[in-house]
Order: sequence, then structure tokens, then C-alpha cells
Amino acid sequence: MIVLDPDENEILQEKSVMIQNGAKVENGVLHITNKRILYEKQGERKLRRADASRIFLEIPMYEIVNVASAVPKMSLMTKKKLSVEYRDNGDMKVVEFEIKHPETLVDTIKNWATTSKREHEDRMKSEDQERFRREVELAKAKATKSNVNMINLGTGTQRKDIQTDQGKSNMPKKVDTIEVCPECGEVIPENSKFCPHCGYKIHD
Repeated sequence: MIVLDPDENEILQEKSVMIQNGAKVENGVLHITNKRILYEKQGERKLRRADASRIFLEIPMYEIVNVASAVPKMSLMTKKKLSVEYRDNGDMKVVEFEIKHPETLVDTIKNWATTSKREHEDRMKSEDQERFRREVELAKAKATKSNVNMINLGTGTQRKDIQTDQGKSNMPKKVDTIEVCPECGEVIPENSKFCPHCGYKIHD
């Protein structure tokens, strides 16, 4: 028994003969849905055992390359065939099914194949984008983890400057008794005539 996906609808279910390379392969049931072509080999009850039904062939609609029907005009005894060309792991394959009215299915299968290909491409693109996003987030997380002890610490000189600035901020400020050399910017003693650092003349 075929199990359909929630968004899958069956278009055709018909007893059929599957043919590959011009030779009969199996008797079974052909199932065509809006998402897949499936060929089910029906179970057989034998003398000592019974073979369960199984899926002999499954073709996703997005893998279908071409569909055609073969309707003989000269011989009424020759059965009509539905021919499906599809990709299987990169290889091109062709399979045929003997059914009553293949010509009525050709356009339907082509339309569903086109829709399925577009949806498949969109899904693959979305999965690639999501995979890339996860990789970027993982790379950022690793970078953050490896640099967590270095953030805002800087070089030794910068740490010294930070400590000096912190020390200065804790020192009592005597704005009225501290002079700064206009030449070198260093603090000079009160009432100095010359800067002890650069020699600049402060007072006449």
C-alpha cells in the first residue's frame, strides 16, 4: 500500500507492466501523484510463503526530464505506453509503462514536474542559506570564546595608561596651585620661572 505525504495527491492508480530496455520487468500497479511516480510490485501468495507488496521504482517529479506517450496507429493489439525519462544519481534513464490512456497524462506530469522542480530548487536554496547562516554563527561563537579574555585589555602600555588615568582620577586636584608648562604640557612647581622639564621660561 502506498503511503502519501500530507500534501501529496494521487492522480492515477492503474495495473500496468513496467518495461526497461525493451524488456518486461514487472507486473504491478503504477501510481502517479503530484510529487512522485511509483511502481508497486504487488504481493504474491505462494505455497509456503507470501511475498509482500513493495515499491519497485520511485521517481521524484523534480527528477523527470521528459514524458511522452506511444500510441500505435496500425495495430490494435499493441498496448499503449507511457515513456518517462529521468535522472537517477546523475545518470539518465528511461522507463516505460503499459497503460490504457498515456496520452492524457503527458501534459499533467510535465506540469507537476515543472512545479516540483521549482519547489525543489527553492527548498535547496533555502537549506543552503540556513546552513551558511549556522556556519557564520558558529564561527562567530568560536571567535568570541577564544578572545573573551582579551576584550578591552589592550597592550601593556594601554593598561599602564589606564592605571595611570585611574590613579590620576583618584588624586586630589589642586587647580589653583598647579601650573602646566605651555610648551611641553608637564606640571611645573608653583612659582617656577623655568620649566624643569624643557627649560621654557615661565615668568619674567
